Amino acid sequence: MQAEHRGSIRLTIPLYRQHYDVTCGPACLMMAMQYLDHAVRFGKELEIDIWREGTFVVVPGTSRFGLAFSAAVRGFSVRTTSNTGGIDFVETLDPPVGDGEMALLKEQFFERRSRCRGLGVRERRAAITAGTVRRSLREGRVPLMVTSSLFYSDDDLPHWVTGTGIDDRFMYFINPGDLKPRTRKVGVDNLAAFIGYHGEQSMVEVWKN
Repeated sequence: MQAEHRGSIRLTIPLYRQHYDVTCGPACLMMAMQYLDHAVRFGKELEIDIWREGTFVVVPGTSRFGLAFSAAVRGFSVRTTSNTGGIDFVETLDPPVGDGEMALLKEQFFERRSRCRGLGVRERRAAITAGTVRRSLREGRVPLMVTSSLFYSDDDLPHWVTGTGIDDRFMYFINPGDLKPRTRKVGVDNLAAFIGYHGEQSMVEVWKN
């Protein structure tokens, strides 16, 4: 088990800044896809296409199955991980989503999940830890994770970031919401607080076979 905590893994992920408040997930996925396939071209059209494919509709953010679907239909291999198995972060939002809107949101979420299963997307229910991230990176996968925007602003909103590396002290990531995206770092000891939104963790791993 000690081997899981040794060594440094760093990926040279291309930088991309989201153009809209609601497209952090698409921006993260675009960075992963271009890292894995240089033929992928950055641009607002692709950013909006992925957002339309993955949005919760009622809530403008993107779900793990929405991003997984966008990656899978473009030929990438994908696995989703959640510590709850539920609908990402929407039940922890303040103010809460109304009953009627929640019914529509659930229908959309499970429709994306069904399509993902048809495309061979793998699912896993487990806590996301430093070891989870390390194994993902070691296997050549790019991990996309939900955190809170409180880590870089005064707002408390769910926000996707792209994992780029890990060592014994830090996990490295790119925040697509930065005015000038760059590699940031968070202490491995703080990952339990950093990964997830109000305790609900979601991750999408993307790779090429």
